[in-house]
Amino acid sequence: LRPPSSWKDRPMTEMSDPHRVTARFVHPAGQAFVQRAGVGTTDAAPFAALLAGVDETTLVGYHAAFAAEVRASAALVDADLADRLPFAVGDRILALGDSITDDSLSWAYHLQAYLDLHRPADGIRVINAGITGNTTQEAVARIDLIAAARPTWVIQMLGTNDARRHGSIRARMQSIEETRRNLGLLADLIAAETEAAHVCLTPPPVVEADADVWEPFQQESITWREADVAEIADAVRAHDGIVVDVHTQLQGAPAGWLLPDGVHPTLVGQRLILESVLRELAGA
Repeated sequence: LRPPSSWKDRPMTEMSDPHRVTARFVHPAGQAFVQRAGVGTTDAAPFAALLAGVDETTLVGYHAAFAAEVRASAALVDADLADRLPFAVGDRILALGDSITDDSLSWAYHLQAYLDLHRPADGIRVINAGITGNTTQEAVARIDLIAAARPTWVIQMLGTNDARRHGSIRARMQSIEETRRNLGLLADLIAAETEAAHVCLTPPPVVEADADVWEPFQQESITWREADVAEIADAVRAHDGIVVDVHTQLQGAPAGWLLPDGVHPTLVGQRLILESVLRELAGA
């Protein structure tokens, strides 16, 4: 979970502080078994600090800094989109995803900050249901928690970890047939267990050459192939509801939208994802 100590010699970037990186992507209170046990964020804070290798005061400081960065970033997004969004007063938007959503700088937190800034009186709440490492199958397995959140909207970005490859033989985590099946199951389950509108985002592209040489990924013996992610993006595009094609839009994005691990968006990349979602929903 913790990046290598050699990171201390890297230039200052979003990834230069290994403890901050872990705090950014690892949130034990969000794990499904922890939620089912009724353990909240406050009770899980000592474990979160332990995982990040810092004390709780430092962890609180990290999260305050993340929130400030997200607010500043969301303020750069076109304000005119806000009144054209289809969200109603009191809506509960569940962001379903993996580490790209679980990220403390994620598009989901950007969305909450944007709504707080431009529609503060509407009381719209974004529930971040991203879990680092989750596959589509693991999302199916937590439909009880999704339904218990009582969402009126589910905005889903999944599939990157289905494409994850493991070991020296680079075994793919899930076949495309399994991913298609799980995407269909999620759509059916969300329709049956909630009354939520269901929006699907295609996974962002990856830079496999960067993923191959990223030291923490090498330690875990994992990597990604862009062809696999593109195949999953095609499967997501088959969703019957609203689809936001993040994969295509970020392929044309300027440099700097992706972290040097080749998989996770930077703060700028997360804002670009939010802008894609807002434009699609405002148009829809």
